[in-house]
Amino acid sequence: MRYLGIDFGLKRIGLAISDENNRIAFGLTTLENKGLKDLRLSIERLVERYEVGKIVIGFPNNMNGTPGYLSKELYKVVEVLKSIPGIEIIMWDERLTSVEGERIAREMRKRDRKLIDKIAATLILQSYLDFINREADSSSF
Repeated sequence: MRYLGIDFGLKRIGLAISDENNRIAFGLTTLENKGLKDLRLSIERLVERYEVGKIVIGFPNNMNGTPGYLSKELYKVVEVLKSIPGIEIIMWDERLTSVEGERIAREMRKRDRKLIDKIAATLILQSYLDFINREADSSSF
């Protein structure tokens, strides 16, 4: 079972996938946001292709911890994705991942918005993988 990371945006949706051991996140692709129906179909295909069991979707909190401006849209996305059979949805704090994605893209000398969204999805997923792996490693002592 793998994890799929999602950086949701009104224009684009960045995606990342974990390795089979759920230790490392890799940028997968960026989708144009064409609506919830199209998003569900695209995600469902990826779930089948990569044998995804859990989706980690970045939740846009403000710096003070309150829900960000995309929260209402994101709740709709989560409800649609919950209808995919056998998938668990995890909402994960994505604060500053887009800023970090922009910084990484700048260092790569790329200003491609699609790349930034894919990097942000990778950062969201890697943050979650690091968290669960730290928890697993600490419980084995």
